[in-house]
Amino acid sequence: MNTGVQSFNVGAGGERLDRFLAVRVQGRSRSQVKDLILRECVQVDGLRRGPDYRLLRGQCVTLRWPRPSWSQGSIEDWVIDEDKDILVLEKPTGLLMHPMGTTWETEPESALSEEEPSLAGLLHARRPLLAGSGVTRCGLVHRLDRHTSGVLVVAKNAPSQAALLEAFRERTVRKQYRAIVLGSLGAVRVDAPVGRLSGMRRVQVTRWGREAKTDFRPIGIGRGVSLVAAEPKTGRTHQIRAHLAMLGHPVLGDQDWFREKERMALGSLGHPEPPRMMLHAAVLSFAHPRTGKMVTFRASPPKDFRDYWASLKAPKGKR
Repeated sequence: MNTGVQSFNVGAGGERLDRFLAVRVQGRSRSQVKDLILRECVQVDGLRRGPDYRLLRGQCVTLRWPRPSWSQGSIEDWVIDEDKDILVLEKPTGLLMHPMGTTWETEPESALSEEEPSLAGLLHARRPLLAGSGVTRCGLVHRLDRHTSGVLVVAKNAPSQAALLEAFRERTVRKQYRAIVLGSLGAVRVDAPVGRLSGMRRVQVTRWGREAKTDFRPIGIGRGVSLVAAEPKTGRTHQIRAHLAMLGHPVLGDQDWFREKERMALGSLGHPEPPRMMLHAAVLSFAHPRTGKMVTFRASPPKDFRDYWASLKAPKGKR
């Protein structure tokens, strides 16, 4: 993983700077290395040199990897609550929780070398004290899908992280979501195992899956669509989406279950395409890791969710 500062000692000398670095930096071409030199990310014995500089024996080449522009972004507008133990945020839609792979778990700064923004990287940049607090995974104790917005909690120290992880394992954390689905859905509890079949990426209901339970109830009715509250009783990956798909009421915009047939059904009702997956984490309740008292945090659906639901409720021709 290319991150932080790297130093290289020159052996025999005589080699061009760009060629010297290109064979020592993994995953970057010579043209990319040249670009780093021109961006003044490279020094030779503390001095900036051009790509064609001929190195001398015994010199030290230092490469300081630039951070992507997104790492300068703020998370303060997302903060719902914060104390010395926890940080409660409203994650925006489209934001990855963390990079792919596992390097970021042991080297948090590596999250900042990725081209794609992630919450883990932003936490490392905007809450640098987390790195020395004893937490792992940048304090993350649960996750939301990239296209799911809503409330989540981050641990700010090791005891809080241990307590929150235990609460999630013991299912004492209450979570409630809002979802806009196709069709009319009544109140129902789904008790059906979910998992991935061999060779399949998509999570679905399967007898070979793990136990999963979700309570659903309608809270709004549109023309051929419903706004539902979903309360998972277990914490399986994508269980709300898989359960709704099994019921025949997929989440609008769900890339796994809202396919051509469902898009045609939505279009036949005169409704526009959803701007993203219409799933939002609205409520999170848990015992505070320091006091043990139950705390509840809420995040109202963001504007794109509210506006889209309003368009589904409006009579055709009056949008």
